Amino acid sequence: MPLLTLHLLRLHPSTEPLSLLRSLSSTPSIDIILASQPRYPVIQPTIIDISPLTSQWHLLLLLHSPNNSGIPFPLRSSITQEYKVIVGIPSKLLSTYQARDKKLLEAASEVKLTGSLDEAKRLIKASGQSLELSADLLRFMEEMEGEEGPRPVTMLNLLSFLPEGKPKYYQYGQAFVEVAGKRGGDAKIVGNVVKLPEDQIDSSGGLGREQEEWWNEISIVHYPSLRAFCDMLAGDDYQEINVKYRLAALQDTMLLCTTEYSLAELSAKARL
Repeated sequence: MPLLTLHLLRLHPSTEPLSLLRSLSSTPSIDIILASQPRYPVIQPTIIDISPLTSQWHLLLLLHSPNNSGIPFPLRSSITQEYKVIVGIPSKLLSTYQARDKKLLEAASEVKLTGSLDEAKRLIKASGQSLELSADLLRFMEEMEGEEGPRPVTMLNLLSFLPEGKPKYYQYGQAFVEVAGKRGGDAKIVGNVVKLPEDQIDSSGGLGREQEEWWNEISIVHYPSLRAFCDMLAGDDYQEINVKYRLAALQDTMLLCTTEYSLAELSAKARL
């Protein structure tokens, strides 16, 4: 199973995300799997690394690099803060990822909503920490659509399971395929957080940290729009599996809404 590095980056004020991405794109030893702009924290962690993870991030990256080194040293002067997780991604997911991602993006504008969002606006919650529809999330949705129009979003999930939580979360994942799928949602990358190799560094704080005090899995999920994601949260079908499986499985989680950069465009510009 290939090992990749997931990075959340806060950049120096003089550094534009696209500038760093172009430099990475022109680095032969680095393969950028995903590059995305963090936009809105849907769920903040309540146990694991609260202080660093509640920072304002400028860039989300998923990289394949030699020895999981991640960002090359010459580019590190552009970074003021980094959160790094080493994850194992199944080879089959990686080998088909670009084709599947292209297909999802092409189909995004054709996805029809279920109407759950309109019906549930009277049931808006004050907080979205349990992955329910919140007033703040709706406000951000309206602002984003007003400024940019409907566009696909990518959700980063960091997951830490309760002692017996992983089987529950597997059941959630099985049910999620149908519930999210009818709104165009697709978990396009799922991976296990791996035990830190002795010669490598992540944000876990070193080999002394117990695995139950760290993340267990990540998932990266596509939605054709933020409205489609909100439609899912508003649906009784989703909240049933959320309460029955997801909430019962998790010790802690972080859910970050992002919008992706076009890697094809970056690669083309890097060759100029």
